Amino acid sequence: MSYRMMSQCLTLLLVFRWALKTAEAQEHRTVGVGSSVLLTALPTDDQTVIDHIQWEYINSTVSDIVDYYRTGSKPTIYKAYEERIIFYSNGSLLLKNVQETDSGTYRATINLNKIEARETTLLVLEPISKTQLQINSTVAGSSIELSCKVLVGKVQAIYWKKDGKPLPRNRCYWFSENFSLLYIPEAQKSDCGSFSCNASSDINWQETSVNLTIEGIMPSLKHALKISTVVLVIATTLAAGSGLGFIILCCQSEKKKITGELWRWPVVFIHGLVCVSAILMFTAAVFWIWEEGLTTALVLYMFFLTWVIMVTLLISVVLAICPQHLGIFKKKTMYCVILDTAALGGVILVVVFAIFLIQNIQQLQRQGCSPFFDSRAATLISAAISLLILLVSFVWYHRKKKSQGKDQQEGQHAEVLQSLNGQSCRTDQPASMVEGTSEPKVNIAE
Repeated sequence: MSYRMMSQCLTLLLVFRWALKTAEAQEHRTVGVGSSVLLTALPTDDQTVIDHIQWEYINSTVSDIVDYYRTGSKPTIYKAYEERIIFYSNGSLLLKNVQETDSGTYRATINLNKIEARETTLLVLEPISKTQLQINSTVAGSSIELSCKVLVGKVQAIYWKKDGKPLPRNRCYWFSENFSLLYIPEAQKSDCGSFSCNASSDINWQETSVNLTIEGIMPSLKHALKISTVVLVIATTLAAGSGLGFIILCCQSEKKKITGELWRWPVVFIHGLVCVSAILMFTAAVFWIWEEGLTTALVLYMFFLTWVIMVTLLISVVLAICPQHLGIFKKKTMYCVILDTAALGGVILVVVFAIFLIQNIQQLQRQGCSPFFDSRAATLISAAISLLILLVSFVWYHRKKKSQGKDQQEGQHAEVLQSLNGQSCRTDQPASMVEGTSEPKVNIAE
């Protein structure tokens, strides 16, 4: 019984030793394209004396690399590897500038012992290039897709992180089969942050990050918000300027009030500015309808806005080109009411809808984490331009008024001179008549 146990233990030891030798004789290496690889013929603790060594490359066929005899002068390197290898006296082989075609098995046979030949399985891979991270959308409520692309190299694994940490478990994310695509369903404000994609292979890894900023509104609504802010400033400035002008007009004396030709151009300016504001708000309304849909209230609003555009444009053109034809439209009371209320009604429509759009668009914008539209610059620029136009009109009016007053004074002065000349002529005529009739009176007396 003891003899049998001893034989079994001895067998196990022999098998274990053979397995170790087999493991030592097998090696797997993975390297990148263009690198150099040192292939060893013996384990580091093996003291075997090398009398002869042969290196072979095994793929679909067997190719000789080098033959070396200790008694010989130098190793025999075969032609295909003459410029590609360095052979060392300890049997090691340095393979330089390896390519993917060099993948395969390299076998070192020492002293013609095929059984204990050392084999190294070499895998040459192209290093993966820098990853490219792309986003298809950033609008709140939409499905966002983050794509991690590697153009060069074979990727073994892809790992996603958010803000440098693993993806939060309280949020539902979807992945493609190879994890190259990350889907975020119904994006919300909490999804804002830095997403990174780590792609790795057996020889290297690459990581790229991108900041995901959720937009509460589409680009078209951003344009609508900017237009509404500018138009609101223009309309407010116009209303304030017109109100101030009306107060000044009421406080002026009858001689200084705007009349005739001077009243024509301020009316052209006011109606033209209202027309431009209405056109801009019509554009903003189209942007809003494109994203949020059409409603009955919007249809009515756009109808009245079209009416304001047509009437204010008509008044501006007629007054600027042929003001005498404006009297044709004032023959009926209804036409007079339409012409008189167009500018005021247009300002009210523009201001009300501009406030409506600004409030609703800003409310939608709060659903994302993008910075709000800074309206200060647009407000200051629009107000400056509107005030500049009003100032130019004011200066023009006063110069026109001054020139007209000067012309009137010159006309009055000419009339006075003419009347004085006429009076002097009349005073000279009776004197000559008296002198002419004095002699007859003397003769009659005589």
